[in-house]
Amino acid sequence: MVTRDIINLFFGYVEFTAEKGFCERFINSCTADNIPLWDMHKKGSVLTAKTTPKGYRKIREPAKKSSMKVHITKKVGLPFFINRYSHRTGLIVGLLVAFVCLVYLSGHVWIIEVNGSERLSDSEVIEAFEDAGLKVGSRKSSLQLSQIESSAMLKLGGASWAAVNIRGCYAEINVRDLKEIPDIETHHGTSNIVARKDGQIAVLEAYRGSAVTGVGQSVLEGELIISGITENRLQENLFTDAHGYIVAKTTINVKTVTDNKITVCVPSERKIWSLYFLGAEIFPPKNDTEDYYENRRRLCINGKKLPFGINYRLYTSYNKQEATVSDDMAKLMAVTEYALESYYATQHTHIIEQNVTIEKSGDSFEVKGTYFCYENIGKSVSFDIEETDTPEQLSE
Repeated sequence: MVTRDIINLFFGYVEFTAEKGFCERFINSCTADNIPLWDMHKKGSVLTAKTTPKGYRKIREPAKKSSMKVHITKKVGLPFFINRYSHRTGLIVGLLVAFVCLVYLSGHVWIIEVNGSERLSDSEVIEAFEDAGLKVGSRKSSLQLSQIESSAMLKLGGASWAAVNIRGCYAEINVRDLKEIPDIETHHGTSNIVARKDGQIAVLEAYRGSAVTGVGQSVLEGELIISGITENRLQENLFTDAHGYIVAKTTINVKTVTDNKITVCVPSERKIWSLYFLGAEIFPPKNDTEDYYENRRRLCINGKKLPFGINYRLYTSYNKQEATVSDDMAKLMAVTEYALESYYATQHTHIIEQNVTIEKSGDSFEVKGTYFCYENIGKSVSFDIEETDTPEQLSE
């Protein structure tokens, strides 16, 4: 029924009334002359019906035979609309172009959204599916969803399952996160624990292996602290991964030198605008090798971003220039650089005592610091075991 209504609107139809005469004879005459009639209603002596434009042009003869007077009450459909606005060619052409564009665009993907993933960001998922072939502006009829899903899954390491549902111009990507498997601590091979740096041992706990030194002893970098070789009750050597906790008193020296000559980067900016339409950029910049900040403004309807908008790019280049700063500024720069260096040098330690000095030498400032700390100095070092012949095998 809906299809018939659409056909009638496309080819047009005429709604008319017929009165004063023989209604049954009029209908029979129209049938005999192949004049289509539908939606017929009779109220009193007035008959209301619909017919095609071609049928109405032939309706005068049946009306004359049945003594009926026929009057048009309504003209509906595309032919009458075109005829009414025939002097406005631009309007008709514009409507036709809009209709063709709407039909064409309805066959493409406009919006892509991601649901179901908490570990992966939407941008990561969309990027993986874009590389697989699903992107804004893709032709729906050319999409091989099973292949796209399989290809995207190879790039999504944190997903166990992904599927694409397309409804109209809207593509929904459903992702299920991969369940994390807890790390199980495993030990294999053989290793010793040696000193990572010089220090005096303050705490020594050997969890696995045998300690070869004690609390209060000084050790040098690379010196053995916990051995992976132990003896059992039968005085047989056992080889294992040494494991323990070693804290030692250490000394850390930090030094930075900063002068009053600095390099200043002077920025130079330029703006470029372009149009974004269905996944493609219109009038894109010719050279995209420079770093830039990009802002995409999209047309939104009911909170949904449509694939139409404007791209704004801000390109910034820097020219290096030499400059001289005041002594106070140079001193502040030296302290700031020293603070950063000392932070990284002592971030895994417990500081007991510190001594920091600032000296000026010519046009530069020198900041020196000495830190006395507690820190973990244990480092695991693997060793190999070689099988040797026993005395009995050698005598043979």
